[in-house]
Amino acid sequence: MDLAKSISSQYSIWQAIIEKELIEHLTPYAEAVALGELPAPEEPLPVITTQNDIWPHVFIEFVAVTPLEGKLTVELGYRVTWDEEHMLGARFQDGRFIELCGSVLCP
Repeated sequence: MDLAKSISSQYSIWQAIIEKELIEHLTPYAEAVALGELPAPEEPLPVITTQNDIWPHVFIEFVAVTPLEGKLTVELGYRVTWDEEHMLGARFQDGRFIELCGSVLCP
């Protein structure tokens, strides 16, 4: 329960990490679309000039606290405009970022 209560205070710290990871997820996707290796999504790809530019293209779908590999893990599930087929999960353990999972489901 304490972990769930701490999410709102930790989120402002995590936000910069999540921004960076989301941009790192978008970049190869945008490159593949530009090269014709992937079809263009229905929505135009976001133009990101600063990290903060990512947020209008990202929508939180869920927040979960679940065990992962024996440790309680906070997962923030995001829907993003550039990847219509997948929901992304930003995962944190002990307050530290562990991964941006490219295909998660709502719990």
